[in-house]
Amino acid sequence: MKDYLILKGGQMAVGDGVPEVIPVLPLGHVVSSKGEFDVDEESFQAMKAQIAQRGVDLVVDYEHQTLKGVEAPAAGWVKELKLEGGQIMAVVQWTPRGAQYLENKEYRYLSPVVTVRRSDGKATGLHSLALTNTPAIEHMTPIVNSDLFEGGQHIMDIQKLAELLGLGTDATEEQILESLKACVDENKSLKAGAQPPADDSVVANKTVCELVGLKAGAPVADVTARIMELKSGKIDGVDLKAEIQTLKQQAAARDADAAVTLALKAGKIAPAQKDWARQYALDNPQGFAAFVEKAPQVVPMGELLGDGTMALKGGTLDEATMLVCKQLGLDPEDVKKYNLKEE
Repeated sequence: MKDYLILKGGQMAVGDGVPEVIPVLPLGHVVSSKGEFDVDEESFQAMKAQIAQRGVDLVVDYEHQTLKGVEAPAAGWVKELKLEGGQIMAVVQWTPRGAQYLENKEYRYLSPVVTVRRSDGKATGLHSLALTNTPAIEHMTPIVNSDLFEGGQHIMDIQKLAELLGLGTDATEEQILESLKACVDENKSLKAGAQPPADDSVVANKTVCELVGLKAGAPVADVTARIMELKSGKIDGVDLKAEIQTLKQQAAARDADAAVTLALKAGKIAPAQKDWARQYALDNPQGFAAFVEKAPQVVPMGELLGDGTMALKGGTLDEATMLVCKQLGLDPEDVKKYNLKEE
């Protein structure tokens, strides 16, 4: 992890007028408001390589506004870094506004923002430069090494993390990382302990066992087999789907017979229509019910016998029976032969 350090630029005066080349960092040991670090030729080469890799000019802003996530107009742009006279120098192309500030001596100091390699405390990157009149800002928050900069965010997050871990706000980064690592290891251990072994020795949940008709503690294999059996519609070898279908058919047949019987008794159908009516009631119960409700009475009340036959009086069909035969297109002789009883 790298920190950005705001340099204490007490000796980093821009100078009079609008110079095109300005000092950025002296070679050697540098003391900043947030720590000490070293600058050498390796630092210079690393900074040049970093800028080249980004492919954009380095910004010179006002009061480090680039770091604060706010509107940050440029005072100038660093076009090149040079190593001259024991210092890293920057060739700057100033904006008209930036040049005017310098010309009027409204800004006089430069404050660079560098990255420092933690392993040896050497400056290895240059993030930006800023014009400021207070180059030695005390108690300024370090900036996290990111392309998205928000002033103070790094320290604030570290303090919150320390608080969540039960550490004091004065905890060091090493203490926080150690505590965080312990939490991660503990979490991994808990997850590993929660994983079931890869065999069927693990018993299923008690409630699940009871729901599928097994004793609590049944092996997973037994529970799985029972669930698959239920999905197939069979229990203990009995095809439940077939049983249910049979019951449905029987119930439908009873309902159809009852509907036809009521229709016959109401005189809405003739005995000769019984088979047709029963099939209609089986295929479409609602349709048959609607038909019976709207159908006129075609058989006089009292003419129906208990066994569903018409009375034959004097060996002939009465007027009502003849009317039914005519409406249904039945042959009276067939009615006499198959569907009537003599009184």
